[in-house]
Amino acid sequence: METNEKIIAIVGITEAIKQYGIPSQFCPTIAIIVGALLQYAEKPNSQGILEGIILGATVTGSYAVTKRVGSGALAPFCKKANYSNLEPDDYRGV
Repeated sequence: METNEKIIAIVGITEAIKQYGIPSQFCPTIAIIVGALLQYAEKPNSQGILEGIILGATVTGSYAVTKRVGSGALAPFCKKANYSNLEPDDYRGV
């Protein structure tokens, strides 16, 4: 399996597990584990596990950066809420 196919598989499996109901805070750990398992299947030694951990961590970081940059690029086009006309008690969000 090529590296780009592994990246797609890591993202897809992690998203599928997240849709299954696992909290988002565990997604980086899941991506690292999935990367280690995919690489271990190809190279069943400690080098394969280490490469998989690095691949999973790289995918996690790339996903986070892409999400942050994308939301920053779209920020000027998003409508912001106007809270200036609320009563002081309404700032609690209730």
